[in-house]
Amino acid sequence: MAWLNLHTPTVMVIAPAIVLFVWQYSASKRRTAYRVNIRLDRLHRSLELYAAATGALLREAGTADGLSPAEHATLVDKLLACKAAPYVTEDLLAQITAYMMDEQDGTRRTLLLRTLERETERLMEERSLLLRRSEKPGWGWMIVQQIQHALPFFFTVCLFILVVWLHGSLNPSEQMEDERWAALYVWSRFLSCLFSLLVVYPFLRGGYRRTASSWLQRWLAVTIALAALLHLAGGLTWAPYILTLQLLIFLAGFRFNRSKPRRSRPFVGHYFEEDELSLLKEQISDLPDHDTDQR
Repeated sequence: MAWLNLHTPTVMVIAPAIVLFVWQYSASKRRTAYRVNIRLDRLHRSLELYAAATGALLREAGTADGLSPAEHATLVDKLLACKAAPYVTEDLLAQITAYMMDEQDGTRRTLLLRTLERETERLMEERSLLLRRSEKPGWGWMIVQQIQHALPFFFTVCLFILVVWLHGSLNPSEQMEDERWAALYVWSRFLSCLFSLLVVYPFLRGGYRRTASSWLQRWLAVTIALAALLHLAGGLTWAPYILTLQLLIFLAGFRFNRSKPRRSRPFVGHYFEEDELSLLKEQISDLPDHDTDQR
C-alpha cells in the first residue's frame, strides 16, 4: 500500500509498458536472426545440390564417349538430390524429369543446364541480399530494421486501445437509447480495425521470400488497412459497409493470387521467350555432339 501511495498511476502504467517494449523488441531481434539463419542454411543447401548437379552435367557434356556407368549413376543421384532441394522450383523439377526420360537428348541436357544456372544465380542473389542486410546494412535499412523490431509492441498497444474502446462503447450508459443498431455498428468497427491489424502486420514485419505475387499481396494488405481509415471520416453507421468492403478486397485476393492451371503452364522445353529460345537453338546447333535429327 505504501508503494502504491508513493507512485502515481501514470508511472504504474509506463513502467510495465517499458518492460513489455524491451521484452518484445529483444524477442523480435532473436526471431529475425533465427529466421535469417534458417533461410541462409536452406539457400546454402540448395546451392550445394545445384552446383554438384551442374558439375556432373558439364562433365557429361564435355565427354565425347559418355560417362562410365559409375559416373552416370552419380549424375542420376545428384539430379534426384536436386529434387529434394529446399528451394527447388516447378520449372527445375520438370526439366529434371524430362532429362531423366530421355538422357540421350543433348537439347534437354542444355535446357537443364540453363535452368540450373538460372536458379543458381537467383539463389546467389538472394543469399547476397540476406548477408548484406544482416551484416552490412545501409543507413536506411538499419532504420527499417529498428522499426520492424518495435512493431510487435505497437501492435500490442493498438490491440489494447481497441479492446478498451470496445468495452467503453458497449457500455449501455454510453449508447444512445434511440439507436437500435448501436451494438452492430460498434462490433463492425471493432472487427474492421482488428482485421486491418491482422492483415497488414505480417507484411510490415517482413521476412518472407519474394514471389511473383508478393507485391500484389502487399498492396492488397495496405488497401485493407487504408480502408479502415474511413472510420475517421465517417460516422459509426459506416462501419458495416467499411467491413464489407474490406472483406470483398480480401476475397478478391484469392482470385488474383491463385496459381495457374496446369494446362496453361509452359510445358517442358518451352520455358523461354521466342527470341531467347531461338538463340538457344543456335547455340545448341554449334555443339559438336548435337544430333540434328528432328523428333
